[in-house]
This record gives sequence, structure tokens and C-alpha cells, in this order.
Amino acid sequence: MSVFCVTFDLKYDSTYDSRYKSFMEQLKKSGTWWADPTSFVAVQSTETIDEFCHRIYVHSEFDESKDLFLVLDSEVKAGRVKGVVKDQDLFKLLPFVKKV
Repeated sequence: MSVFCVTFDLKYDSTYDSRYKSFMEQLKKSGTWWADPTSFVAVQSTETIDEFCHRIYVHSEFDESKDLFLVLDSEVKAGRVKGVVKDQDLFKLLPFVKKV
């Protein structure tokens, strides 16, 4: 069982509400979750980090051409990022993060 820390930025436009709802729905399907802060969710899951990232991308309306999510595994040095990464310093600070 892993605990993933997910932060995200969805571009605000005419489809924002639908994308946000579908993305949050996929995060909450994992099991126990915490989402008090804005754009941050801690999620417990039996999935691997790659399975988790694949599911939240494929089964939501996340748009990699304008949105961004970062998933970090709280137990090991593993991370995945998908979407528009404007600041490449992410990969200097967290060299274990892979773009998917």
C-alpha cells in the first residue's frame, strides 16, 4: 500500500469544472484520501505509481496540453509528472521524477 501526494494545476477555461470533477473523482476512487489544501491530495492506494498515474489520466478529463499533475510516492523516492511543465527546475530539485 502506497501513499501518493498529488498536486495539480488545471487551466481555468470553459471546461475547467468538468475536468476538475472528473480528476478529483479518480483520485478519490483510490481509497482513503485527504484534500483540505487547494490543488493537493494525499491518497492511499494499492496501485503502483505508474498504474495510479495512468488511471487518473486515462479515466479523467485531464488535458495534458494545458494541465499539470505531479505525483510523489511518500515512501520511496519516486515521482511522475504529466502535462505542461513550465519550470524545468523540478527535475533538478527532484531528479527521480519522470515525465509520463
